[in-house]
Amino acid sequence: MNDINAILYEALIQNREDQVLVPQVATMAGMAARTVYEYCSDPRRTPDIRAIRAAFAVTQSPTIKRLLEPPGWRLMPVADLARPQTDSLSREIEDVVIQTGALMQHLRNGLMSRETATVVKTARLIGNLEREVMEVRRLFEDTVRQGGEWQS
Repeated sequence: MNDINAILYEALIQNREDQVLVPQVATMAGMAARTVYEYCSDPRRTPDIRAIRAAFAVTQSPTIKRLLEPPGWRLMPVADLARPQTDSLSREIEDVVIQTGALMQHLRNGLMSRETATVVKTARLIGNLEREVMEVRRLFEDTVRQGGEWQS
C-alpha cells in the first residue's frame, strides 16, 4: 500500500469509525463512498485531492494535514482567499465565452473535415473540452455555495 492510501486507511478505517467518516468524506468530496474505500485500501488507486481535503476536513488528522501542507506551506481558510478581480461572476463567465468563440469555430470545422484523423482528433478535443467545462461548472457552483454572487 502506498503512503497516501495507508494514511487515509489509518485516519478513516483503522479506528473503526468508517461507517460515519467515509460517508462524510464521500459527500464532501462529491464521490461515492465506495470510491473513498478504494482510495483507502487499493494501492493501485491514487486518491483524488478532493478526497484528501475532505478527509482532513472531517478528521482534522495531523498526518493528513502534512500531506496537504508540505514543509514551508500553510493551509489557508477559504475566507482568507482573494476574491476574483471582478465584482460579478457573470462578467467572468462572459469573458470565458468570448475567448472560446474561436475555439468552437475551429472544432466545428474539424468535425466537418473529410479526413478521418482530423475528425477523430477533433472529437477527442471536444471530449477534453467537455470535461473542462464540467470542472468550471463545479467550481462555479462551489463559489456560489460559499457565498459568491451571481449578478447579471
